[in-house]
Amino acid sequence: MRNKVLMFVTTLVLLLFGAIWAAAQDQPAAQDQSAPAQSSEAGAKPAKSHHMASAKAESLSGTVSSVDESKHLLVVNGSDGVPYNFTVTKGTKITSGGSKAKLGDLQGKQVSVNFVDMKKKGDWAKSVEAQ
Repeated sequence: MRNKVLMFVTTLVLLLFGAIWAAAQDQPAAQDQSAPAQSSEAGAKPAKSHHMASAKAESLSGTVSSVDESKHLLVVNGSDGVPYNFTVTKGTKITSGGSKAKLGDLQGKQVSVNFVDMKKKGDWAKSVEAQ
């Protein structure tokens, strides 16, 4: 009987540690500052989100420092001077001066990016508006 109780307690402890470990794996990558950047640009990192689990769109304004059309990547230097990476998809609405624009047209321009934090997949740009 004593061995069964010991086995039961050991199993519960292992399950508890497994659950804690699994929950820790679901934490956003932004908390790990040692993770490498997704861009070839030095120091670029995914755009920050105030609430990483939020599915609501957030916005960031800044200057486009890099565009990589082949990788569908837009890098925007925020007002804090930090570069932020955004993935641009076919569904991303890109405008400049109120007219439809292409990703390559944004280089060096002041933009406002509405984005959704896709956790481990990075930040997806819903819309990019150049002033």
